[in-house]
Amino acid sequence: MFDLNMLLRIVSALVCACFFTVATLKLAGVAQQAGYRSGGIGRWLCRKGNVFMVRMLSWTLLLAFSVVVTSLAFSFVGEEYALIISAVPFLGFSLMACIVDSKFVLKVPVKYTGRVKRLVAVYFLLVACVTYAVIAVCSFVFDFTSAYAGDYRWLYGLLRYAPVAILPVLLPLIFMLANLILYPFEGLHNRRFVKKAEGKLAEKEGLKVAIVGSYGKTSVKQILRTILSQKYAVCATPASFNTPMGIAKTVFGGDFDDCQVFIAEMGARKKGDVKVLAEAVKPDYAIFTGVCAQHIATFRSLDGVKEEKCEILRCGAKKVVCGATLKEDIAAQFDALTKEQKESVLFVTGEEIQDLQLLFNGTKFNLAIGEETYAVDVPLLGKHSAENISLCVMLAKEMGLTKEEIEKGLAALQPVEHRLQLIEENGVYILDDAYNANERGAMEAIDALCRFEGRKIIVTPGLVETGVLEAALCEKLGNKLAAANLDKIILVGDTLVAPVKKAYEAAGGDKDKMSVVFSLEKAKGILAEELTQGDAVLFLNDLPDVY
Repeated sequence: MFDLNMLLRIVSALVCACFFTVATLKLAGVAQQAGYRSGGIGRWLCRKGNVFMVRMLSWTLLLAFSVVVTSLAFSFVGEEYALIISAVPFLGFSLMACIVDSKFVLKVPVKYTGRVKRLVAVYFLLVACVTYAVIAVCSFVFDFTSAYAGDYRWLYGLLRYAPVAILPVLLPLIFMLANLILYPFEGLHNRRFVKKAEGKLAEKEGLKVAIVGSYGKTSVKQILRTILSQKYAVCATPASFNTPMGIAKTVFGGDFDDCQVFIAEMGARKKGDVKVLAEAVKPDYAIFTGVCAQHIATFRSLDGVKEEKCEILRCGAKKVVCGATLKEDIAAQFDALTKEQKESVLFVTGEEIQDLQLLFNGTKFNLAIGEETYAVDVPLLGKHSAENISLCVMLAKEMGLTKEEIEKGLAALQPVEHRLQLIEENGVYILDDAYNANERGAMEAIDALCRFEGRKIIVTPGLVETGVLEAALCEKLGNKLAAANLDKIILVGDTLVAPVKKAYEAAGGDKDKMSVVFSLEKAKGILAEELTQGDAVLFLNDLPDVY
């Protein structure tokens, strides 16, 4: 039998779900940045001053107020008509919420992958079901209890659907529920995809190179790719793709089938990550950049980080080229290796880099590898760039490149995006080090800023993912800022700025030069008013939205 009331409820629920979903699509981007972990999404939602939650609360209050006031104001036309009229401001404010959300830009835009599309679809269905349930329950409760309302039945009837107005503030919880529901399926889907990629990797002819370390992986990958491209067809994992899924996506990309060398960046957030990646790729060669207090929050200690990264020394590669600091940093782990594993390891000493000139717009030095010396003049900044190049040149020689091929590759090197990348705009120098979040890189970046002649300004939220060492490292950063005697320091957010500010002031830093703002947009607003030609600005570690 056709039920008109049920049809109206279904249509109402679907319309509301459309508005609710579109107005909260940025949650998908947050989930993506948090690795689809509910804990990361929850921490972002509970973050102090979260503008998104303020918007949800404001939207809820507006809906509740408008629905109640409109229903009462038009009560003279009858209960049913008054309820229909009250839907107008409800839909109007919901449309406004959608427009506002479209103006709200995440630092890392959401990528509409298959997983995101599935998540949004499940989220939409859950929102529609919850909305329908609320409407149905409101109708049932009204029908069941209206007989007891007496003279106030008319008021009771006008406000029967008011509870629907509270749904916006519940949307984040519904989204997290959708993520939890999908999680097992996505895990299974990802494992199948990765397994298929492992099979393709195993069948692949050619050389495979792994890049491992706490810092510098992406920069080293780009430098090595440029050099090796002078001899081989090279495919490398893009951007910061350094997980099993990132490598799998690269394997099924267009460049992999025809490549002669595959370079895989390998990240590690927990114990076992490097081993899993190494077993999947089975690298012939590797570069181990170094270790520092990165991801201590998950590894619990620096020794845990060292042990995990040293898995690359046990992966069976022919040669593993290691950074100069590693000879001392991983001495205990190195001693535990087998004789065969030890023989595969090559350490750069740092002495290969001679006559080093660190300029404000580049780096010059002579690089002595074996009996050959290379005159290097590159638009890369910082001492660490010279060290990265030495690692890549040493491995390139091991992989059969001639001196002429290596020199040609060195001449083609360009800055790596967001890794101490120098940009000049209208006479203002911008050092974009947004993707740097480690102690060593931060100190190098500040030194690079100090080489400019004009006013020197830094914008930073501090250092993250260093667990129990966060306070100590942020204190070290504060001391460095005081010693650098910069012209202006802008600390962003409320994540880790307190220990940086405290250390800066304790080290004698000028309080008048430091300011704390809530968001990066606020910091940019200050800079827009103050910057003049010749000024240099360092953006150090632009935290993603989930922090």
